Amino acid sequence: MADEGHDEERWYEDLVLPVLLHAGRMTYGRAIREGYAEAGFDDIPRLGPRLLGGIRRFGGSVGSVGTIAKDFGISKQAASKLVDSLVVRRYVERGTDPEDRRRLTLELTERGREAADIGWEASDRIDRELEEAVGAEAIAQMRKTVGTLVELGDRP
Repeated sequence: MADEGHDEERWYEDLVLPVLLHAGRMTYGRAIREGYAEAGFDDIPRLGPRLLGGIRRFGGSVGSVGTIAKDFGISKQAASKLVDSLVVRRYVERGTDPEDRRRLTLELTERGREAADIGWEASDRIDRELEEAVGAEAIAQMRKTVGTLVELGDRP
């Protein structure tokens, strides 16, 4: 990313934060896609890793397709299509919450758990490499800073 005429060691100072955050996110995405490719998972849709990882981390009750759409910044139609594609490709099983039939549940299948684990391991590897490069304190400060940025976006 360094351009001629810029300090090679501090190239990131010339970029606005949204560009840096996007490029950093791409580092994780690339690692996850490479892990999937090595394991033969070549049919996971673009936003699939994020949904599989969320189900792995938080469990199967996801609320509604509308909740997924809002969380992912996509239309309800796109969220429904994402869920449908993961169901058809046997990564998740769809159901309804027995206590509230309006709530959607998504459970990882064995295949889905394997894919989610691969994504998780790839992200963890990038986290470890980053911590080795900048240290645990810098990572903690970055999490706090990015968390605060997220909260700013959640304000009414």
